[in-house]
Amino acid sequence: MARTPTSPDTDPASRTLIAAAATGADAEPEPAPAPTPPSRKRRRYRLRADETVPDGVRRAARGQLADSSDALAGASGTAELGQAVHSTRKAIKRVRTLLRLSRDTIGKDAYGRENTHLRMIAGRLSGARDAQVLIQTLVSLEQRFEDELAPRVTERLRARLQDDHQRAMADLADDGELVVTTRDALEEVRARTAQWGYDRDDFGAVKPGLRRVYGRGRKRMRAARDEPDAEHLHEARKRVKDLWHATQLLRAAHPKRMKRLARDTHGLSDLLGDHHDLSVLRDYIEANPQLFSDMAARETLLAVLDRRSDTLQRRALKLGRKVYKRSPKRFVKAVARGWDKRVGPRAA
Repeated sequence: MARTPTSPDTDPASRTLIAAAATGADAEPEPAPAPTPPSRKRRRYRLRADETVPDGVRRAARGQLADSSDALAGASGTAELGQAVHSTRKAIKRVRTLLRLSRDTIGKDAYGRENTHLRMIAGRLSGARDAQVLIQTLVSLEQRFEDELAPRVTERLRARLQDDHQRAMADLADDGELVVTTRDALEEVRARTAQWGYDRDDFGAVKPGLRRVYGRGRKRMRAARDEPDAEHLHEARKRVKDLWHATQLLRAAHPKRMKRLARDTHGLSDLLGDHHDLSVLRDYIEANPQLFSDMAARETLLAVLDRRSDTLQRRALKLGRKVYKRSPKRFVKAVARGWDKRVGPRAA
């Protein structure tokens, strides 16, 4: 039976998601030393001045994966489990950004393997989080438009969404294997970061990836301006998140400017994320007309939802122009110049 790589800090596993995906069967239990996760200080998602770029990328990835594993292990109730799932999904997105930045240097095979596994892990955790987001989106609408949305307009919808969320969380809590296999999968990826090979130690290790991340985001935002529908705006949001995470990682290239860019990309990601959540909620409303006492109530809710979506869209497209005002070549050149000036060839 094929084995996935292990290391001294790999968590003991009764069964691993990664091995099951690779072999088509459950992995055999095998003993392993107690894990030695990185210290809290070394888990920070930012490259440091006392390490090479590849070492910093691997360290940041291990920190995110260790944080997620710890959060899942420590969740003792439904509320804590929900928060741990949310944190894990966010951490996986950060690690996938690291992979995109490293794609040209670690190779297509390593990139494809890890990216696929991380996407699979996040997908298994999506149900409970998606149900919660719909509730939060509806509550936000109710608060923003309280003068127009009487309680009777949304009460049936809110009750159904709450039922959906409770069922999703109950399924998650009852699936004793899911948390175990998820933690094992995270630990497998963390162990394999040692195999991420780079052919250089300086900024060039991530420079091509940064140009691709920025260029794809710029292209997606242009497509969203040309055709600002839910699909194009959602695709733009995915790429904006990559740029946001990259600016967090590469702060030392120009601390003030990168901090401002991180703020703008985070804000843009939130605007596009809220727009997407409204789109999903709209689809849910359209698919469940029985949750409204009459058509007028349903139309009232859809009207305020659409107004809010239009506002978010306008703000996002305006901010997107600011974030992506430079060409990919000029953007990466400026970051590289700041890196060489403030950090030098060995670090972040």
